[in-house]
Amino acid sequence: MAADRQAPSILGFPHRPEWGPLAHRKALAGYLRRCRDHAGVAPRQAARCIHTSEATISRMETGRAAFKLADVEQLLDVYQMRDPHERDRVARLVQEAAKPEVWQPYANAAPPLLRPLLAMEPAARRIISYEPQLVPGWLQTEEYAETVIRAVHPTKPAREIAERVALRMQRIEMLRRAESPPVLLAVVDSEVFRRPVGTPGVMYRQIKHLLALLEEMPYRLHLQIAPLTVGAAGAIGHPVVHLRFFTPEYLPDMVYLEQYEGAIYRDKPSDSERYQAILNNLCGVANPASQTPALLEQALRTWR
Repeated sequence: MAADRQAPSILGFPHRPEWGPLAHRKALAGYLRRCRDHAGVAPRQAARCIHTSEATISRMETGRAAFKLADVEQLLDVYQMRDPHERDRVARLVQEAAKPEVWQPYANAAPPLLRPLLAMEPAARRIISYEPQLVPGWLQTEEYAETVIRAVHPTKPAREIAERVALRMQRIEMLRRAESPPVLLAVVDSEVFRRPVGTPGVMYRQIKHLLALLEEMPYRLHLQIAPLTVGAAGAIGHPVVHLRFFTPEYLPDMVYLEQYEGAIYRDKPSDSERYQAILNNLCGVANPASQTPALLEQALRTWR
């Protein structure tokens, strides 16, 4: 019976504005779903209680709908969740979930399929990425990013290109923040530093930028270079990003698989574990991070 099970709690999810609104919304969504299940209330019954549709309850419980505090409080009444500490935390999370997402100032330039990654990466404890073609977006210089974006979107107006570049430039700032910054482990194919993106000067300054970032953030940024000798381990063929969060009991791992015309997200544990194993294997056969500065210095000589 519901009364025999331990009641759900949201107290383990802190109010952390630097993690972004979507993380708070997803945590709250899962909490509401668990509260409804614990109370034995059907979605249709919950919908009637706040005069909405069953589809809206579904969107609320998956983090795809905005929350109104009055509706949430009414649902908690129906679910008999009366603990004042729980309800106070819920109110704070609802408030945080309503704030603009990190990408919204660049809404015209943020591709819809990229927005979930942009919104959730600030909440990550650890990010592992593999990039077989280019320097990862977080680590690009402005001129390198502009060259890449222009190549992919040759018909876009200059203003939109500039907005996309600005959006890409701000992503590194999460690694610089004082409160709970993510750790980024980026693995790139060695051919990335042989493939010309723009002029030799663009490549030279990009590699110098990477060296500077490694010196600036030795504990938050780890860069590994995968040589061709890694063989099949590096034959993934497309960028992969694996996010692990500070509160996995509220936010499960998320995998982002980039494709030329879109992206795919995976958050089922079986998918997450599979890509985690793939990336772990790649990290194991790539050159150790301790060798990266020397390898970058060697690549630098190519572009002088």
